Amino acid sequence: MTNIDEIYDLFTWDNTYTPEEYSRREQQGLELAKGAKYLFPFLQPFIPNGKSKSVWEPCAKVIADRSDEELAPYLSFLFEWLQDLNWPGSEIIFDRLAKMPKALTEETLKYSKSKAEKDQDEIWLVWLKEFESRQASYNC
Repeated sequence: MTNIDEIYDLFTWDNTYTPEEYSRREQQGLELAKGAKYLFPFLQPFIPNGKSKSVWEPCAKVIADRSDEELAPYLSFLFEWLQDLNWPGSEIIFDRLAKMPKALTEETLKYSKSKAEKDQDEIWLVWLKEFESRQASYNC
């Protein structure tokens, strides 16, 4: 069984690590994460020590490494990650989602656009439209 706390500790960036040390720690965490049965703990996790966003990029790498079938139940959460492409890991998630078959993402994209319109989230709408364009280029 995978210990999520250990993975978060390995993923948490700290300025006391050299880039090489952090890279090694991240790799260890990625290897451990391969054994995780569920992906929910990797969806923009909240970490009480104020370093939540420091784990988001490695968590996005964990998610991006999974199959379309494994990602399907989490699509609505993954599309929420596209609300701001300045967030760590958002570009990784964006690219991974864009590579998925349109038939798999179509309904969730439609729902996300509706939610963004309702919330008047113009930035998210821009990224969702960009997503549609990018996905179309992958699905030619």
